[in-house]
Amino acid sequence: MLRNYIKIAFRGYLRNRQFTFLILLSLVSGLFVAYMGMAYIRFETGYESFHNDSGNIYRLVRTYRSQDYSIIGFPSWTDSSPQDQVLQSETLKSSMGVKDVSQFIISPYSEFIKAGEKQIASSDILSTNTPAGFVQMFSWKAKLGTLENFSSGNKKVLLSASMAEKLFGAGFHTQDALIGSLILVGTDPYELAAVIEDVPANTHFRFNLALSTDRINYWGSRVYVQADPLANPNEVEKQLNATILSFNPRLSQDGLYGGHFLQPIKDIHLNSNILYESKTPGNKQYISLIGFFAILILLITLFNFANLTLAIKSKAGKSIGIRKAIGAQSKTIAFQFFLEGILLSLISIPFVAVLVSLSVPYFNVLMGTAISPNLFSDPFTFMGLIALAIAIGFLASLIPALYLGMRSVVSLFKGDLNQLNFQTFFGRKYMIISQLVILIGLSSVSLLISKQIEFVKKKDVGYKKEGLLFAYTSQGNLGFFQQKLRQIPGVLAVGNGSSFGIQTFNQGTYSIEGLETVFDDSNQLYLDQEGLKAYEIQSTLTEIPMGRLTLINKTAAEKFAKVKGVLPEDLIGTQVITEPDYTNEETGQSGIPFTIAGIFEDIHLFSLHERMEPYFLTVQENLVMDGRSIVSYDPAKEKEVVAAVESVYAKLKESFPLELEFLSENLESLYQQDNRTADLLFYFNAIAVFLAGIGIIGVTLFLTLARRKEIGIRKVLGASALSIVRGTSKEYIGMVGLALLIAWPLSYWAADSWLSNFAYRISIQQWVFVVVGIITLMVVSILVGTVAYKAAQENPVESLKTE
Repeated sequence: MLRNYIKIAFRGYLRNRQFTFLILLSLVSGLFVAYMGMAYIRFETGYESFHNDSGNIYRLVRTYRSQDYSIIGFPSWTDSSPQDQVLQSETLKSSMGVKDVSQFIISPYSEFIKAGEKQIASSDILSTNTPAGFVQMFSWKAKLGTLENFSSGNKKVLLSASMAEKLFGAGFHTQDALIGSLILVGTDPYELAAVIEDVPANTHFRFNLALSTDRINYWGSRVYVQADPLANPNEVEKQLNATILSFNPRLSQDGLYGGHFLQPIKDIHLNSNILYESKTPGNKQYISLIGFFAILILLITLFNFANLTLAIKSKAGKSIGIRKAIGAQSKTIAFQFFLEGILLSLISIPFVAVLVSLSVPYFNVLMGTAISPNLFSDPFTFMGLIALAIAIGFLASLIPALYLGMRSVVSLFKGDLNQLNFQTFFGRKYMIISQLVILIGLSSVSLLISKQIEFVKKKDVGYKKEGLLFAYTSQGNLGFFQQKLRQIPGVLAVGNGSSFGIQTFNQGTYSIEGLETVFDDSNQLYLDQEGLKAYEIQSTLTEIPMGRLTLINKTAAEKFAKVKGVLPEDLIGTQVITEPDYTNEETGQSGIPFTIAGIFEDIHLFSLHERMEPYFLTVQENLVMDGRSIVSYDPAKEKEVVAAVESVYAKLKESFPLELEFLSENLESLYQQDNRTADLLFYFNAIAVFLAGIGIIGVTLFLTLARRKEIGIRKVLGASALSIVRGTSKEYIGMVGLALLIAWPLSYWAADSWLSNFAYRISIQQWVFVVVGIITLMVVSILVGTVAYKAAQENPVESLKTE
């Protein structure tokens, strides 16, 4: 019996091959978007799930100055000895409910990595003095050697598979003799302990190699705690705070200290607003928006399938009538409809698989993901896709099953399609308007997002964006290096100081002369006179004197003037005390005072997601910071300038590779997540437009089929093809208008929610929705008009001869 049903289904597909092709095209497109949406959301929400005990792993976070820090400072900061650092981890591990502790830091700076005669450059180098905790807590997979080898002893290295392949070739995993060999990291020798699989992309920190060392060369470390599975996390957190205060009693005397808390490792990617993340966290709102787009596109697919299925089945009224006349029951007819719909949905899956395999590599590059191009590699997502396909096939077949399967034999033989209630608002018009609402809504939101991205790119940040780079050398070579840089043609200025276009960092406290209030919303910047010139920052000072002075930004000046009740220009000469809670043990002076020497124009130090806060800019002669050189140059000569900088650096014989950062690229990286989301939504919107076009054509085909005799009679009575087209298209004006009214507030809300992620954003102009509505009407009119014109050209004899 089932075999016969399937035969009938395939005969119907072939008999109506044009409609079948449109349905398959719609299904493949819609299910593809649904799969990519599901896979992306599953990837984003699956961070850290590859760790075996991820549910019991927590990151230790410190609250200080009303801000949360992902790096925990050592008691003596940069002066901490190896013994003090290890003692900190051992003390934490002794706290009740703690099973293990791991502390490490990841350096973003590049080093030369050498094995034998092979030398490569690499960044993202992890250093830990708790190697046992590091390999036991986290689930790294060894491809060569053992993790236990790394956990025992010191001066050992774990290489990622990619690094090992670069150093030893593709067949490294068969070379057991490599274990124990010498690896130079910079000038320091390490013993190769193991090679592990590359760190998965869905983790909040990544590294290319991990070093076991006796001391972490930094002011603090990232600390992770593995709790006992039976322990209460709140109690563990409480005990840890008590343990930390016993180990570092000075914290209890610090009024800015707000305690520590445990953050579940699986919450870090999507639920974190903490300073100094090693990787930019995800955005739940962006993920929700992508999922929302995918769902709406899937609805368009469903409407298309239902419309086109009804159009096909409407032509088969007499064959359905014959089957019912010879004894077929309504439920048998309905089962046939459901089988055909579900089967056609499942037939689209192989085509979706091909499309996924071709598109996923590009999707991974676009979105920074690591989704498998094999549709069948993730059983959960694959079964979700199968369930969606079955559901769409069932729902799309529901309307023809109800409206045709339940009709009387007489009405089916008459073939009078106008008797169908589908002509009413809640049938045909409901589907059309629903598609138009989705189309207008998605297009409006996508357009507004694009306008915000354009606004970000064109926004004046208050300093020079193009033609400025940062170069790094050792401090010993800094003076000679900068001297040579100034001699390069096209170089305009070479200075020292803070880099701009960066992620947010810790804010400081301060008080203003004459006021007792202590504020905690300032950021401190440093530049020398040449650095100020390189950035082209505008200030009230016509000339910057040598020596040391401090400027405040316009936002700070307006705030200070308001609280003091004076004009901003009257603040010149006012004293500000930064870090007033700090007391110099030698002099007894409280805080670090400075006198306001001038006011500089506001600059967007961070991304436009962040509100402008008070900035203090100290301009200091002979300033040196991290071996960083700020180089301003003529953008038209960028290629020549970069080549010259590389040539000068090569002569220094530094032990680490040259690092060049372009300010324009740093600024662009701040909006990587925004750009990725905007690009993906643009592509999704293009697919939505394509699917909506198929849907409009399908509905119009159905309507012209239902009105075939009416059109024939009108032609016999003298109606022109143009008047028939105009009559068919006229009702869509009202539908588009109603769809616009429905979509307007919904898309406004969606766009406003996305824009709320920005402190500086475009205003939503209402004409955007009107323009999208007009364009939609034009597209719909063209599609409907084309189909109607073709129907109007048909010989009326053909449409009337059955009467």
